[in-house]
Amino acid sequence: MEMREIEAFLEVARELHFGRAATRLGVSTPRVSQAVRALERRVGGPLFERTSRRVRLTPLGERLHAELRPAYERMERALGEARRSASIAALRVGVATSLPDAVIDGPIRAFERVRPHCAVVRSAHPNTDPVRWGVDWPVDVFVGWLPADLTLVQAMGFGVGPAWLREERAVLVAAGHPLARRVAVDAEELADHAILYPSNMPEQLADLWIPPVTPGGVPLRRVPRHTSTSLEEAIVLVAGGDVVHLTIAAVRPDNPHVVTVPVTGLPPMICAPVWPAGTDSAVIRDFARVTGLSPRSAGRAR
Repeated sequence: MEMREIEAFLEVARELHFGRAATRLGVSTPRVSQAVRALERRVGGPLFERTSRRVRLTPLGERLHAELRPAYERMERALGEARRSASIAALRVGVATSLPDAVIDGPIRAFERVRPHCAVVRSAHPNTDPVRWGVDWPVDVFVGWLPADLTLVQAMGFGVGPAWLREERAVLVAAGHPLARRVAVDAEELADHAILYPSNMPEQLADLWIPPVTPGGVPLRRVPRHTSTSLEEAIVLVAGGDVVHLTIAAVRPDNPHVVTVPVTGLPPMICAPVWPAGTDSAVIRDFARVTGLSPRSAGRAR
């Protein structure tokens, strides 16, 4: 069975008119008729009832159409995806500034071995940038920290790949803060302290990082003093001594005035690639799949 016969048959079935089908295909009407007749000879029966007034599918034609149409559409999608993938010479990967190189380098090298003709262009961004970018992302995929409940992230319009890392929660406090000498802090105790809160972060995202209440339902005192959403600014503000910053245990600042203390009672965070759901592609899926399987060192986030 030749492709031109299938295309002619499907277009006539769509238009129920040989002339209009020929116009859509950009060929002559006799050529469409010849292709349909050739297919009818292969099948062994008429596919259309033709009169001077109308064209309609025969029962045999209806059965063949029901089988061929979905298969043809799947093939078209596959070919289109292959063409788009072949045209991508580079993949722009955004990386959270809190992720150390030891976490990123191995997975990216693994992807480049699988896609040797697709160079990775890497850039660093605050972990909250993907939500603020909206629909105008400067990268194709972003690797950063997310809540372990991925349904919350997917509901915000993101595609999510396999997790690279899983980290428990922690709090950054000034070296002289009462919590600094603790081995761990229970989440309920956070209600007694002012927690740094990004004033320019969308509330639904901020709530994923800093819940409005403790697991026991006690409201947390969230202070909207953090303006840039960068970890560096948070460290400077925490060093001042009157606020704490809820983060992950891997964050270990190179600052003698700030201490990381583990927090118990809160769900962990994961590190995973995300992208706008509407921009899904074979290259992005390959990146998520390959990097999700690649071994890596947790390193220390800074």
